[in-house]
Amino acid sequence: MKKFLNLLVFLSFIFAGGNSAAIAEESKVQPPVITNEKLREYKDFISEFEIKEKEIPDLKSEIAAHQKDINYEENVQRALKEKTESEKGYKVRANCGRKNEIKILLNYSVIYDTKPNREYIYNVSGSLYQIAYIYEKYKAIYSNTGRLAQIIIPIDKNFSCAFSGKGAFQGVVDTEGNLYNRSGSRPNFEDVEDEN
Repeated sequence: MKKFLNLLVFLSFIFAGGNSAAIAEESKVQPPVITNEKLREYKDFISEFEIKEKEIPDLKSEIAAHQKDINYEENVQRALKEKTESEKGYKVRANCGRKNEIKILLNYSVIYDTKPNREYIYNVSGSLYQIAYIYEKYKAIYSNTGRLAQIIIPIDKNFSCAFSGKGAFQGVVDTEGNLYNRSGSRPNFEDVEDEN
C-alpha cells in the first residue's frame, strides 16, 4: 500500500508539471467584482499605510536564519494532507493553484506558534521562497532577497485583493489560491495591470 501511495505522489509530480504536487478539489464561492472605486480605495489604503516604503528591521537576518526548512519532507506531506493544526510548535499551510481543475501544491507556509504574525513560505524542495509579515489589515510578502513582492488586502473570509510590490493590481485570490480578474472570472493576462 505504501509503495502504491509513493507511486501516486511521484506520478502527480510528473503530471502536475515539475516541482509541485497535486490534490483534487473544487472551489464553491463566487469571487466579488472589484469596481474602479473599490480598486482606488485599496490603492489609497496602500499609500496611506506607506506599505511600499516600509522598512522591516532585521528582515535580512530573519531571511538568512530560515533559508532552508530542515523538516521540509515532513512539512510537504503535512501540507498535502492538509494537516494545519500546530505540531512541534508550528503550523503548516498548503499554498495551492489549479491546473486543468486539479489543485496543485505550489509551495507551503510554516507559521511558528511563537511568531504568529510571520509566515515563512517554502517551495516544495524546502528552500525559503518568501516571508510574509501579517498585520491587522494587510499582509506584506517579501522575496527571499528582502524585496517587497506582494501586498494582500483581505476583502472577506473567502477572498483577498493581490497587488504587486509596486502597487499594481494583480487579481482577486480565494482561500484555495485561485486567481480571478476584477470581474470575478478567471483572468486572461491582459487583465493584469502593467507594472510601469
